[in-house]
Amino acid sequence: MYFADAPAETLLGTVAGDPNTGTGTWTPRMWAEAVTENPAVGATEVWELYNGTADAHPMHIHECSSRSSTAKDVFVDEANKTFQVVPGSLPIPPEPWEYGWKDTVIAYPGQVTRVRAQFNTPGQYVWHCHIVEHEDNEMMRPYRIGPEQPANRCRTEHGG
Repeated sequence: MYFADAPAETLLGTVAGDPNTGTGTWTPRMWAEAVTENPAVGATEVWELYNGTADAHPMHIHECSSRSSTAKDVFVDEANKTFQVVPGSLPIPPEPWEYGWKDTVIAYPGQVTRVRAQFNTPGQYVWHCHIVEHEDNEMMRPYRIGPEQPANRCRTEHGG
């Protein structure tokens, strides 16, 4: 059922373009769509999590170790689904409790949170918001470490 002020659908997605030097356009992605994040086995990547909502989102990335590196403020244009890092904004360091390797980082509203992650275990996993109402309303995406494997299935504590 739908209730006023309750999420009907909360989505993750991809950003085309480079919001660090211009405008990036957000494309929402549903759970059942094809994998868009595919790090190589052993890779260390920096993921940029753009948050254009009014909520802080504890983002949980399965089967990797990550650390929040920095954040920056972003301009959000909801009507056009675009982001742009505020020119001249200074990097915001992680809070003291965010230092060290973790599997969940907080993406604050109106910011891009940069997450440095190590991907060592091949397979298909998920990344999602750890707020249950968001997770249950499509704020969850599959990702794959390494090449697709025969009968590749999500191996998570959430089932799959």
